[in-house]
Amino acid sequence: MSSNSTPTQSHYTPIAADHQPFSWLAEELRIDSSMQFLAHTLDITQGIKTCLELVHASNQAREEGDPAYPPTLNVPDTERLTRMAMAAASTLSEQAERRIAVLNSRYASAAEH
Repeated sequence: MSSNSTPTQSHYTPIAADHQPFSWLAEELRIDSSMQFLAHTLDITQGIKTCLELVHASNQAREEGDPAYPPTLNVPDTERLTRMAMAAASTLSEQAERRIAVLNSRYASAAEH
């Protein structure tokens, strides 16, 4: 018959990780939501820029038709990347709109008092 007792638990000491998450912000700024939004905006806009550069290069290569320099992306992938860039821009726009609405609401409340 097996025993229902559990093995003695030893004290666990966490090991400090060598890897630290990347952030554009200095450590002191990471707690500020406005600064976090700016860093988030930078990440998204750089991603959109990269998508659009790949789309442009692929479309240009297709137009030129030089077999030595084929398009980086096929047509369906070019369309997918275009839609992804559009979705990322839309998401960023929606986040900015929400933040502006909150700030305007706070300003209106403060002005009433």
